[in-house]
Amino acid sequence: MEPRRDFDEEDGISRRNRAKGVVAKDEQGVDRIKDLPDSILIHILSLLPARDAVRTLIIPSFGRLWTSIYNLDFDWCLDHDCSNSSPWHCSYDEGTLLRFAEFVRRVVALHQGPRIRKFRLHFEFSIDHQLDELMSLELEPEELAIMIRTGGLAGEVNRWIEFAVNRKAETLDLDFLACGYPNVGYKYELPDFVLQSSFLTELKLVSCKVNLSTNIVMRALKVLYLKEIALNDDSTKNFIDGCPVLESLTVLDCYGLCELNCVSQKLRSVTVAPGILEESRVKVACPNIESLSISGWIERLELENLSSLRDASVDFSDCFFCVPDEYCEVRKILEELHQVRVLTMHHHPILVLTVWELMNLPCPSNSWQRLILRTMLTKWHLPGIANVLRSSPSLEVLDIHIIPGEKTSIATALESSECLAT
Repeated sequence: MEPRRDFDEEDGISRRNRAKGVVAKDEQGVDRIKDLPDSILIHILSLLPARDAVRTLIIPSFGRLWTSIYNLDFDWCLDHDCSNSSPWHCSYDEGTLLRFAEFVRRVVALHQGPRIRKFRLHFEFSIDHQLDELMSLELEPEELAIMIRTGGLAGEVNRWIEFAVNRKAETLDLDFLACGYPNVGYKYELPDFVLQSSFLTELKLVSCKVNLSTNIVMRALKVLYLKEIALNDDSTKNFIDGCPVLESLTVLDCYGLCELNCVSQKLRSVTVAPGILEESRVKVACPNIESLSISGWIERLELENLSSLRDASVDFSDCFFCVPDEYCEVRKILEELHQVRVLTMHHHPILVLTVWELMNLPCPSNSWQRLILRTMLTKWHLPGIANVLRSSPSLEVLDIHIIPGEKTSIATALESSECLAT
C-alpha cells in the first residue's frame, strides 16, 4: 500500500503548511485593502477616533479618504495620561489643550464630506486651564484681555459646532468636563442654533450653560442626555415640549430642578440622578414611561404616577448611612416600584438591605417577577439578598451578575461593626 502523502499536488504546498498559515509566493505583498471600494474604507475610518483616522494619510490604500469620514470624534483625553476615573489621576503637559484645539481646527477646515452623522467633542472647557496655557505664549496684555473676555476658546468651539450642525449632524455629543473638575462657575455657553436643529436625533450635553428659555424646536430628537446642567421646572418643560418625539431622557447631577413632569406619549425611558449640589427634593411624575433608572442621592427623589412602568434600576450614592429618615425615604422609593416586572439592584442598594436585615427592617413586599443583582457578592451582600428574596413572593427569575469593585463606606462600616461585636 502506497504511503499517504501530506502534500497538495496542485500548487506544491503541504497541507501542514497551509494549516500553519504559510502563504504562496504569488500572494505575498498583496494589498487587498486597496481593492475595497472607497465607501467601505470610509466606513472603517469613521469608526476610529479622528486622531487615528487622520493618521491613515500615510497609508497609500487610504490616502486622503479621512476627509470624507462621517463620524468626527475629538477626544482630548487621548492626548494625555488619563484614567477617565478621577481628575486626580489625570496628567497633561503644558500646551496639550492648544494642540488639541489646533488639531480640531485643521480637521474641520479640511473635511470634505457632504454630511456628518456624529460629532463628538470631549475636552475640559476650563478658563483657568486655558489661561495657564495662554500665559506660556507670552501674549500682549490686550490680547490676553480679549481672550478672557470672550471665554478663551468659546468662539472657536461655536464655529466647530456650527460646522457640524450645518452638515446635518444626527448625533451631537458635547462633553466640556471630560476628566476635569466639576464646577458651577464659568461654563461654555451653548449657542441657541443647536436647540433649533431639525436633523439632530441624539443630543448629549455635559457641563455647559444652556439657554433653555429660547425657542426650542428639535422635531427629530429622540435621545436627550443632560449632565451638570443648570435647570428649572419651566425650562425643562420647555425643553421637553420642544422635542415632540423624545423617547429617552437622562438627567444626571443637574441642579435647580424640583419636578420632572412629563405626560408625553412618546417618552419611554427616564434616567435621573440628583446631584450632590442639589439640596431640594426632585419629584418624578411620568405616567407613560416604561423604564426608569435612578441613582445617586435617591433619598431626595419622590416618585409619583408611574402607572406604565415595567422595569426599573436602583442605585445609591456611597454616602448613605441608613439612619431612620433615610430608611423611610428609600422604603417609599421601593414601594413606588413594587409593581414593576423587572428590577435591577446595584452594589450599594444590596449593602443597604444588609444593614436593614441586621436591624430587622424588612424590604417592602413587591410583585417583581425578575430580579437582577449587579454586585461584588461578598459575605456582606448575602444578608441583603436574603432580605429582598424574602419579600418577593412573585419572583420567577433571579440573575446575579458578579462585577469587580472597591470597598465602599457602607462595607467599611459593616466590617467595623463586626470587629466591635467580636
